Amino acid sequence: MQKNSEQAQYLLQSVDNALCVLNLFDNTDKLSLTEIAARMGMGKTTALRLVYTLEMRGFLCRGEDNKYSLGMRLFTLGNRVYEQKAYLPVVKPLLDQLTETVNESAHLVTWENRSRVILLYEALPHLSLRAEMDRSISSRPPHLTSTGLALLSTLSDEQIAAYADSAIFEKRTEYSISTREQLEEDVRFVRSHGYAINNQRFEQGMISIAVPVQRTQNTPADFAISISGPSTRITGRQDAIVQALFKTAQRISELL
Repeated sequence: MQKNSEQAQYLLQSVDNALCVLNLFDNTDKLSLTEIAARMGMGKTTALRLVYTLEMRGFLCRGEDNKYSLGMRLFTLGNRVYEQKAYLPVVKPLLDQLTETVNESAHLVTWENRSRVILLYEALPHLSLRAEMDRSISSRPPHLTSTGLALLSTLSDEQIAAYADSAIFEKRTEYSISTREQLEEDVRFVRSHGYAINNQRFEQGMISIAVPVQRTQNTPADFAISISGPSTRITGRQDAIVQALFKTAQRISELL
């Protein structure tokens, strides 16, 4: 109960209200402003400001009868999620095979937005000591992960600069990226070598190596794959792991 109370303090009420308005359409196609205000338990003026903002951003649309329905922006975003998930039946066997080949944890990661990356799939080896993602952390800043750095490297310099301007460089370990200059140096490394390496930057004693999966050249990658494990097992096999990642990424790219 205390944990929920602590988390609640970070809720932005206006955003929460807007999302609650969208949830009203879960079981109905259309609602009037009066109905929305009543179901939200708020005045019509406040409800109007919410639905107007959502309408202007494409999340709601208003018909000739002045009733609101879900907008096409939700369809666009939902279709994007569907496309990403639709790849999983194709990609899963390749990630499972990669794990069997190197006997370490394999991960498939995508953008949650341009400031966070999120895990789509994790293939785990049959080892007692292994790298396993903490599912309580739903997404992470890209500069803290090898997959995130791999994805960042495919963005334009302007996009990377915009990310660096807004990023909070949290020191998870003594090796974590803590400055814009370190981030830019890592991006240059990935672009030069084709892979990213996270050497104990998120968790002490763990190393992760990742490569981007690009469907077309010179465009931002939608996905990245990685191999993670204890530094004692990864360090001596880095070259072989990188080659296995390159091979798997190429096969995924061809299938997509």
